[in-house]
Amino acid sequence: MNYIDFRNSLTPRYDIVWLDIFTGYLALAVVLALAIFMQVKYPAWFALTIPVGALILGYIVSALHLFIHEASHYHLASDRKQNDLLSNIFLGLLVGMDVEYYRTVHFAHHRLLGTARDTERSYFDPITWRYVLETLTGIRIINVIIYRNQNIKLNENRGSEIIKKNNKIFFIAALLNVIFVSALFIFGFWQVAFIWLIGLGATFPFFATFRQILEHRSIHASPDQNYHKVDHGIVHRMFGDGPIASTMGAAGFNRHLLHHWDPLVSYTRLKDVEVFLKDTPLAEWQKQCKTTYLKTFLDLIK
Repeated sequence: MNYIDFRNSLTPRYDIVWLDIFTGYLALAVVLALAIFMQVKYPAWFALTIPVGALILGYIVSALHLFIHEASHYHLASDRKQNDLLSNIFLGLLVGMDVEYYRTVHFAHHRLLGTARDTERSYFDPITWRYVLETLTGIRIINVIIYRNQNIKLNENRGSEIIKKNNKIFFIAALLNVIFVSALFIFGFWQVAFIWLIGLGATFPFFATFRQILEHRSIHASPDQNYHKVDHGIVHRMFGDGPIASTMGAAGFNRHLLHHWDPLVSYTRLKDVEVFLKDTPLAEWQKQCKTTYLKTFLDLIK
């Protein structure tokens, strides 16, 4: 069977997609329940409970956020309008992002990957203490949003409309978060409130940008080179199926190489593509790109 015929047989597994999404929400609920338990039983441990809870919560939200990527490729539902509606309800209202806005940015990323014009450009910068501080304090995220808005206005006929729609989702999400956090304070769960605020506002953006560096930054990239002006070059990686790879790289990001090679395939079928390619001349190429998030991190900080 040739690849095109094989690819056309790979229909998305929507049941797996939604099972993964609801598993993520269940994990969030468990973290919040444990945080409430810790505050009630061990209130004096807040110096440990809050940072650890925020770290885990931000990690889970970053994994859930990746399913907007799946929605951007119309793989949450067979109907495109339903796909976008479900994405905005179950994902957009959590992280404050409209799927059409993300789609506009992400499709440009596919076209411009490795160039100085790439719209998803966290991998342009090396992992430094300054990078960590700017990410955790929100400075980097603000810069990312400003750049994306400017890029959409310049390159899309409906740019202003797309941004306006995204702002609406963002403000609704912000309002829901204010109500939720206020309720936690009112009922006395101040530690849980801080876990939510720090997790959503600091550790989630950190993991989101950190993950992209591990996916696309070359280990040969110079920390002194300004890749906002000079092309970085295309880099892809495969990260396997372990518990870290499957959560840090949720929604198929652990097989990011294959997604960029064929964006039409749902993440629920990327394993099938990986197996198919093992019997083709591309098997060696696929093998050479296989690594782990930890190994990539250690290679980059060298």
